[in-house]
Amino acid sequence: MQKNNIIILETKLRLCECCDGNDSELMWTSKSVVARNKHTWEFPVNVSICRNCGFCFSSPSPNNDDLMKYYEDGNVSFKEIGLAYSIEERLRILDRYKVPDGIFVEIGGDAPGEFHRRCRNFFKQLHSIEVTKDLKNKYINISILKETVDVISHYDVLEHVLDIKQFLSNCFSALKPEGVMICEVPNLKLYPDNLLLQEPEHVNHFTISSLSLIAEKVGFSLIDSDNNASRPYGFVAIFKKNGVGILSNKEYKNEFDQARTYIVKALKQIHNNDIHLTNIRKKMHQLAMDNKKVILWGVTDLLRSLLKDYKLSDKAMIVDSDPRRKDDLILDGIRVSQPKKCLENFIHANLLVICAPRYATEILTWVESNTGKIFKDESLSIIGVNSSGKTLR
Repeated sequence: MQKNNIIILETKLRLCECCDGNDSELMWTSKSVVARNKHTWEFPVNVSICRNCGFCFSSPSPNNDDLMKYYEDGNVSFKEIGLAYSIEERLRILDRYKVPDGIFVEIGGDAPGEFHRRCRNFFKQLHSIEVTKDLKNKYINISILKETVDVISHYDVLEHVLDIKQFLSNCFSALKPEGVMICEVPNLKLYPDNLLLQEPEHVNHFTISSLSLIAEKVGFSLIDSDNNASRPYGFVAIFKKNGVGILSNKEYKNEFDQARTYIVKALKQIHNNDIHLTNIRKKMHQLAMDNKKVILWGVTDLLRSLLKDYKLSDKAMIVDSDPRRKDDLILDGIRVSQPKKCLENFIHANLLVICAPRYATEILTWVESNTGKIFKDESLSIIGVNSSGKTLR
């Protein structure tokens, strides 16, 4: 459905992928407006918990066909500032399962780059497969890789997938007997310390138990796990095809109460962030009254939350290092500029608001090295961090 040039993703009830149950408690609803390459989309957020097993997932959720159209409208990542993950952590895990004469496949890896270059020490052949056809990488349907792959990995992909069992079944079919799958996803247990619940594209919220139960249904066995993931908010689970698992069925239990506690605490974190946004709006308003300049860096959900029901002053400008973002706010009458074209504006700005907290250090380093300007204390606000400065998003 389309309204005011925005495509609205329609929703429907979704069964639990973990136990196939249809009895869930809706914990939180919201929506995000997301600009992709060609269209602007209204993305629904409906966080529910299965009462039967405790798996946390999106329901009502978009249907799979509409979700694929959304993803095929273009990938939004851009790596001019830096990577949002640690290559070293990925290699540390991968080193345990290397096959020097074998085949490695990464699903949803965007442009492989440095990570795959270093993986060549572990495997003879490397392939990057995209879930959709939105990138320049060669698109290969994983279903054609029948028992040819030694190791498959997917990092921060499965939380975006509606049909989890189908995705994992394709991985299972592609692996050789005794092949290994490395899966990294955000950890629901850490949600009280971050803002990941607000991520509109996350339609699944995993614990190691819920992920293991789902993977087990398609034939995988959990053989190892690690809480030190390549991103600070996730966990790594390693599965083997036809392997012997480290968890028995007796060790699985209904996680409903635990999941509900995590979500309630996560909502408290979101509430605290809303208070922070209100304070930043007041600060920006006062600077505008005093005829002073403000720069906001990063076209993100956090920026959209900041600008919700707020009229940006003509003394403020928004920048993003990704040139594809230039028209993302055009419906709001705002043009997004590239930082390298606004160096003079940084020099005269009285406040820098960073709306991409994972990149805050890189952004501040870039600004100082390119302009000599140092933003700190009262001249700097970072959205998505807690009172101690820890990144929440």
